[in-house]
Amino acid sequence: MTIINFIIDLLRRLIPSFNNNLAHIVTYTRELPINLDRMYENALDWEHLPFLHSSTFSFIEKIDAGDWGWRAKAALHPKSFMTTMVIELRLDKTKNRWITKTHSGLGKGTEIWTHAIPLGDNKIKVIVDFYVPKFPRFLKSMYAQQYTDLYAQLYDEDLWMMADRQAQLDNLTASKLSTTQTSMVLGKLEDIRAKLPYTFKFNNQSFRLVNLNGQMFAHSMTCPHMLGPLNDADIQNGILVCPWHGYEFDLKTRECVSGQKCKMAPAPKVKIDKKKNEILVLTLHN
Repeated sequence: MTIINFIIDLLRRLIPSFNNNLAHIVTYTRELPINLDRMYENALDWEHLPFLHSSTFSFIEKIDAGDWGWRAKAALHPKSFMTTMVIELRLDKTKNRWITKTHSGLGKGTEIWTHAIPLGDNKIKVIVDFYVPKFPRFLKSMYAQQYTDLYAQLYDEDLWMMADRQAQLDNLTASKLSTTQTSMVLGKLEDIRAKLPYTFKFNNQSFRLVNLNGQMFAHSMTCPHMLGPLNDADIQNGILVCPWHGYEFDLKTRECVSGQKCKMAPAPKVKIDKKKNEILVLTLHN
């Protein structure tokens, strides 16, 4: 977001000579290998914007939210009065669509209509139409390029979350059918230490072994909120941060310390067999 974009948008809204009707700027279409349930979840998920889309959004604060959609105060980068706006998304599942409207601030009056058309069991087509009121025609090509580039990037980032969440849901179903081990040897102590952080599977669930102040801990690699990936999460002072929504968890207690009501899944207990110089993990503890 540049000062030039802000000035152009301000003039568009203030100069009365421009057309007051909603002008159609461009249509963006794309096929996605996910289902409608994941797409609807994504549309209703306002929390992920400044985390998964951190290069675009710097801030969001919910005003209201429900099954109907959400309204929030948000800001692009860099956060300032020039990039702040109030946006609202309304979902209509009966028409397979949601409409995002900017009520105030940058882009005021803009409407983005998204239709999601199912093409198969795990395939949809999204058709996104962009409308801007009081729009000067000579800026159409510039706006069209900006919108299509932005939405291509946003869907690239969203697809990672939606596809990974579906994989985790499928894995949960599979894990219920698997047999339960009471213990498993990870390997020789010196070999595992050299590979830390070390990822492993135990009873068909994924975990990561880390060293925290000289003591080894295992933690779930799945966020309890929406099954986000914690396999690459940095640990600062014993705290993990989910990359999708910024939820923070205490590694030792598994408690969410950022204010949300959730807790990380139980992890195996780590034991060192000094006689054999091996690291073992034991049955999950609550």
